[in-house]
Amino acid sequence: MTEVVDADALKKLTGAIRHLDAARARQLVAAFTRPAVAGEGGVAFDRDDPVTGATHGCVTLEQPLGAGCSAAVVGHFKTHLHLHGLERLPLSVARELARHRGHLYLDRLATITPTVAAELAAHAGGGISLDNIRRLPATVAAALGRHGGELSLNGVARLDAAAALGLARHTHRLDLDGLARLSPRAGAALSRHSGDLFLAGLTRLSGRVARHLARHRGQIHLHGLTELTDAAAAALGGRTGYLCLSRVRRLTPPQAAALARQTGPLHLYAVDVTDAVAECLGSHTGALMIQVSDDLPLHRLESLAHHRGPLAINGLETLDERRAAVLAAQPFRHGVAGLSGLFIDAVERITPAVAAILATHRAGELSLRGVKLLTEDLAAALVRHPLLALDGVQSVTDRVAAILAAHSGGVLSLRGLERASPRALAWLRENPGIDLPRRLREPVTDR
Repeated sequence: MTEVVDADALKKLTGAIRHLDAARARQLVAAFTRPAVAGEGGVAFDRDDPVTGATHGCVTLEQPLGAGCSAAVVGHFKTHLHLHGLERLPLSVARELARHRGHLYLDRLATITPTVAAELAAHAGGGISLDNIRRLPATVAAALGRHGGELSLNGVARLDAAAALGLARHTHRLDLDGLARLSPRAGAALSRHSGDLFLAGLTRLSGRVARHLARHRGQIHLHGLTELTDAAAAALGGRTGYLCLSRVRRLTPPQAAALARQTGPLHLYAVDVTDAVAECLGSHTGALMIQVSDDLPLHRLESLAHHRGPLAINGLETLDERRAAVLAAQPFRHGVAGLSGLFIDAVERITPAVAAILATHRAGELSLRGVKLLTEDLAAALVRHPLLALDGVQSVTDRVAAILAAHSGGVLSLRGLERASPRALAWLRENPGIDLPRRLREPVTDR
């Protein structure tokens, strides 16, 4: 049985709560508790399911245990608890709310005591959002740093070294997007944090702070930077790990060369792709996600396609045979087929001739998630690629399904498929390398 909870109605209801005592908090947490059961594929919560997608995760899936069913209750998938109106958080209430299994949003609280922070740190069922806290004492930071889930403190405008050191023991996602400045001492402390770190409020990054952040072991998101100094680029270029510079617009050749030395996923969604930038980033090692204009000159596309690793080129909407040939020639990483990859998901239409050229790509996965209409000619050409993602395709005819069912590579992903005849689905299911949405993987049987 699937029980759907209206997300907006829940937020409105819980967001109107201004005051809670321990008894009411206990009742509220109990009302939000629903079990999920395990099947062969794991917990019976499916992110592909349109019901769960429409409710943004505010849904509970319950699977009755029939005769002979060995599934066991393994955990809880809970609705998130939005308490945006709660003005005070007594210790007794914090203790009850910490038992909630799901995210806790407490974004009206302006302050909390160290003892309340310690109770919240015991919360183990999701993340905690405290985005209205402006000042973070070191004692509160040290307590919150022990929390075992995501932690959002986007209201904190200043962070001293002592508070940063307290947060550094945190091992999950940490949001500090309210920080407009970060001192070298605070940066050094935050470098010890091992979860994903979001610092979208920083609009400038000194070389000293960049050198500290470069030692950070988790993902770093610096969405507020629109430019880099040479010193910051050099420091970040020495980093190993995920780096998102989504708003950096201009890179000088030395800066591009420095960032190309960074090892790991590199996101550059706003950069102007000049000849020098394209040539430098083509030598980058690790995943590269970059935004280009659809009129990108062919020689710049060729430079980018030299990239040995997963390469996502956003903004490229049209492909002719010359562009396809350039992309299909992406080199192998370490001389091994399959370690790289090509993601050109903004392309919606390709000709059979272009598809045939792209199918010769062997560096790794070929992702064409923008393609929604799959003709027989396109299917016959693309099916020759061994690692193919066509997740934008929502329906297939029987004849197209028969062509795809003959795929003989490693994986053919059709995770966006919504409509196909029973015969077409039967053919697709027979091929273990074809990845279908969970709801289409097994035939529907009457109970």
